Amino acid sequence: MKVKKQIYKGNILNFIFLTFASLFETAAMIILSLMLERVLAIAATDNLQELYKQGIIFIILVVSFVLMYLFVLYIKPRFRKKAMMQYKNNIYNNLLKKNITDFNKHETSTYISSLTNDVNYIEENYIFSIFSLITQITLFITTIVVMLIYNPILSLVAIGLGLLPLIVALIVGGKLMTYEEKISNENASFMHFLKDNLIGFSTIKVFKAEKKMKELFNQNNNSLENQKAKKVKTTVLMEFLQTLTSIIAQYGVFFIGAYLCIKEKTLTPSVILLFVQLMNYVMSPLAQIPSLISKRNACIPLFKKIENIINEKEEDNTNKEQASFNNNITVSDLHFSYDDKVILNGVNYTFNKNKSYAIVGTSGSGKTTLINLLLGRNNSYQGSINYDNKELNELSIDSIYEISSFVEQNVFIFDDTIINNITMYSKVDEDLLNKAINQSGLKQLIDEKGIDYRCGENGNNLSGGEKQRISIARALIKKAQILLMDEATSALDNETSYEITNNVLDLENTTKIMITHRLEENILKRFDEIIVLKNGVIVENGNFETLIDNNGLFKSLYELSK
Repeated sequence: MKVKKQIYKGNILNFIFLTFASLFETAAMIILSLMLERVLAIAATDNLQELYKQGIIFIILVVSFVLMYLFVLYIKPRFRKKAMMQYKNNIYNNLLKKNITDFNKHETSTYISSLTNDVNYIEENYIFSIFSLITQITLFITTIVVMLIYNPILSLVAIGLGLLPLIVALIVGGKLMTYEEKISNENASFMHFLKDNLIGFSTIKVFKAEKKMKELFNQNNNSLENQKAKKVKTTVLMEFLQTLTSIIAQYGVFFIGAYLCIKEKTLTPSVILLFVQLMNYVMSPLAQIPSLISKRNACIPLFKKIENIINEKEEDNTNKEQASFNNNITVSDLHFSYDDKVILNGVNYTFNKNKSYAIVGTSGSGKTTLINLLLGRNNSYQGSINYDNKELNELSIDSIYEISSFVEQNVFIFDDTIINNITMYSKVDEDLLNKAINQSGLKQLIDEKGIDYRCGENGNNLSGGEKQRISIARALIKKAQILLMDEATSALDNETSYEITNNVLDLENTTKIMITHRLEENILKRFDEIIVLKNGVIVENGNFETLIDNNGLFKSLYELSK
């Protein structure tokens, strides 16, 4: 999988060094065991000279071990940092390549869970488990070879008894993979619930919904912790059975070795103790290898999950035409439904270049949906939307974003400075920036707090009106051919809203399409056309005077707004 390969990209040398360190660890453990047998054998001969030699070898081994540890202390963090940075960067970079429609196919909590919980599990049980596997596999093989050299019969007994923990791991350990996938899904669901609750905290408090939220939290929390409990129960059971079978295996080797020593006279006590020591290096790999493999295998669904998410695309934009806007946007017989509810029902209209349009209408009439469809945010409509006679679904969505700018009613502000929220981290001409600040009514705020004032999480250090003004300035500096605004001044007072709207309508070489609930005569007269929607249908359109003379829905809305 392409995502998984990012762990090792440009990281092979560090991987090789850590692999060498794992092999050295294996060699050190075997040598220490052989030295133990040798020291016990020397003790029976009273040979002090030979004992001194073993002491020198031991000191050399300890010094080598310390040096290797210091080496690993330097290399392991480097390997981990590069692996995790590349892995997470690759996921995030691929998410940024998705268009809005593709991105919205999954809940935000799914992405967050994949970049936090799943990544943490992968780091712990996949990235570093490979070195433990190398150590355990080489330790097992080397130990078996040494045992066969000393006594083949006892070696076969040790291998046979050593299979007991392996059988336990194979029977019980397979369930862990299933539980990990379930826990990942429950984590994503729990995070989605938690995110919604924290964002809607004020709503919960205002409508006194604390009791119900506690119940729902307990349900979600209980569901997640139940899956974790099942995993822990399985893990504890496996560990107990492996410990029990390991004890049986070790003492079995000890008693059979003692029998061979007494009856057959083919073993010495030092060799029996060596076998008992080496049995640890047989039992440990047989116990750990299946567990390590199970945990690594449990990571595979997590890799596939994020791979599917970031590669899931509704359409391929690479071979699509680039959008242009030299003449008009034509909407023909446009229908759109959501959950079997009709939102737009046969809309026909033409938006001409460099004209200004106000969209008004009753609540739920389809105003926002119409703008979202013009931006290509959903392509499941019927009818056609043409940019210069080119159907929207045949155009690259990215090219639509290049020629348009959008100011939404609900503004998102990053936890960064005012300047970075306006420029979106791009370098902007100072004159253009100052002009956008003045046109959006931000000058007083910046004079008071400074351009580097931090806005807080989702702009919680700012008022709703200040956030809207930042969003308008953000749109103005883009100098897009098409500017769409959805109730962009709803949080502002009438005077400020009037001033900003006038500034926007003064923009040259820009097509302005604005949803508004402020039906003020002086502003509405400035629009080339006013589009009136009701129940997903355009019931009226024309300039202010024409619609007033029509004595229809627009006039009713206008009279009610006074």
